[in-house]
Order: sequence, then structure tokens, then C-alpha cells
Amino acid sequence: MLTLAGIILGAVFTNPRFIGYTAFVVITLLIGGGRILRSSRLSWLLLYGLISGILELWSDWIHVTRIGSLVYTDYFGLRLLASPLYMPIGWWLTVVQFGYLALRLRERWPAWKAVAAVTALGMSLPPWYEELAAPAKAWYYPPSAVMLSHTPLWIIFTYGGCMFSIGTMTLLNYSPGAWGRAVVGGFFTGVGFMLSGIVCFALLG
Repeated sequence: MLTLAGIILGAVFTNPRFIGYTAFVVITLLIGGGRILRSSRLSWLLLYGLISGILELWSDWIHVTRIGSLVYTDYFGLRLLASPLYMPIGWWLTVVQFGYLALRLRERWPAWKAVAAVTALGMSLPPWYEELAAPAKAWYYPPSAVMLSHTPLWIIFTYGGCMFSIGTMTLLNYSPGAWGRAVVGGFFTGVGFMLSGIVCFALLG
């Protein structure tokens, strides 16, 4: 809710910095909550998400500098490779939140249903984030083969691939206190982000 509020404020006031402020507030709350609750699950997810978020910079760099499929218009004061300062934080949050959701769903459902639900929910995000990012002047996508307002079709499927990676890698690798597995899972999730974007753009862009 806080993340969505930040991007809505950015769109309303045409100021992308609300997105960055919100990302830092939410990750601070999660880190603080993990320390207060002493939750091994949240601590594991935070490490896993951190690795994934850092590696997402690689995917952004490819889309911005090599493919030309993404344009950032504000860097929140600092450019990391080709991304705004807040972008790895935003993906860090996304991985923690959706990884947690996958673990909770797995308590009730078979793994394939949990991953499918996370993937489907993830594909519903672009109409919110991407449509609001344009009036916030945070980033935009050059016109591609199929556009749904400001959102290319390939982005919707890319989100699905990213969420599939998050759900799958979380369920395969999660084990309380297994920090090495968190790092490995984060690495393969980051690779999944990159492959999802390239494949979906090649097929639908």
C-alpha cells in the first residue's frame, strides 16, 4: 500500500522522487521489522531480495543501453549503471513481498499453485506501476508492437516471468538460516529477470 501510494503521489504531483522516497521508507520498515521480530524467514527474504535487486541493474542496463526499450527520465540523484538509485531498492522490496507471499501460499497449496498465483498477481502490476510512472515522469517505454496505453505488452509478460522466478526460486531455496541458499536463489532470480525481459521483448516488442 505504501509503495502504491508513492507512485500515485508521483503521478499526481508529476514528481518521480515520491517513488524513491517510498522505496527507502518501506525497505527501512522491513529491515527494522525483521530485527524487532527476529524473524528468520524475513531475514532470509531480505538477503535473497537484496541479491536479486542488485542483479536487476544488469537487466535495466541491457534494456536502456543495448536494446533501447526503456528510458529513465529521473535518477533520484544518482545513476547506478543505467538505473535510478531507488530501482534496486524497489526490486528488493518486490522480491521480499512476493517471496513471502509464495511461502505463505505454499502452506495451503501445492507449490505449482502458489507459483501460478504469484505469477498471475505479478502480471497485474504493470497497469498500475507503468501507467502511473509515465505521468510521474519517472520512466517510459518507446512505442513497441502492441501498447496498452503507456504499457507495452512485452512488459506485462516480463513481469510474469519475473514473478515466476521469484516464486520458484523462493520455494526451491528457502530454508531458515541457509544464507548461502539465499544468495544462490537471488543470483538465479536476477538471471531470471534478465532472461524474461530479453525473451519477452524479442517475441512481443
